[in-house]
Amino acid sequence: MPLHEIEVALATLTRFPSRLRTAPRPQQIASAVPWFPLAGAAVGAAAATVYFFAGVLGTPGLSALLFALATQVLATGALHEVGLARTIEALAALAPSSPTERERRGLFLAVIALVLLLLARTAALTSFWSPWSFAAALVAASAFSRAVFPVALLLAPASVALRPARGRVLSGLGLGFAIALALLPPLTALEATVWAASAAAATALYLAHRAGGCDTDGASAVQQAAELAFLLALAAEGWPPSE
Repeated sequence: MPLHEIEVALATLTRFPSRLRTAPRPQQIASAVPWFPLAGAAVGAAAATVYFFAGVLGTPGLSALLFALATQVLATGALHEVGLARTIEALAALAPSSPTERERRGLFLAVIALVLLLLARTAALTSFWSPWSFAAALVAASAFSRAVFPVALLLAPASVALRPARGRVLSGLGLGFAIALALLPPLTALEATVWAASAAAATALYLAHRAGGCDTDGASAVQQAAELAFLLALAAEGWPPSE
């Protein structure tokens, strides 16, 4: 049922309260893939709401933006950020060096990557100071990047239990694009989704070549690349032109 699948998507990708009594099984998660963009939209909406009320209370723009980003991270339990960090550590472990050196290097690179990612996301979001443009950009980016998240799992090794059907993945992509199209001008939405899809494809192909495929952590790295590319595309486009 769609309602149950939406609940599974929210329970999988967010830390919002759930009526589910047990953690979703891989088969349930695979069936809920078409609704991942809705979970992403909910995360973006929660962050945009915090940004709005922070502005109402007179919080300076940059501080309100940081509160919104903190909300976004807390709403997901840093799911994708942790996945990105683990992916970088796993890639560092492939380097020809001693185990201790690989571990230290992997941790160091993961921290640097996360700091740079959050700084880049903050810089992109400074282009959208008004509550409406901030909400539209963040919700659209959050939704579409969660739509590409399961695409990476199609490149997963055979050992990964979560392997969604292609048809359900395509349905999720369609919903993610529809949400972006509803919030942004058509050409702007198209450009941003192309940027995001290109960044996601490049990341997924690199992981497939370097690590043999994308597990769930690798898919999180793909999601992070897509979300950042989406926001950077909007900032580069100069949207909205009135600001």
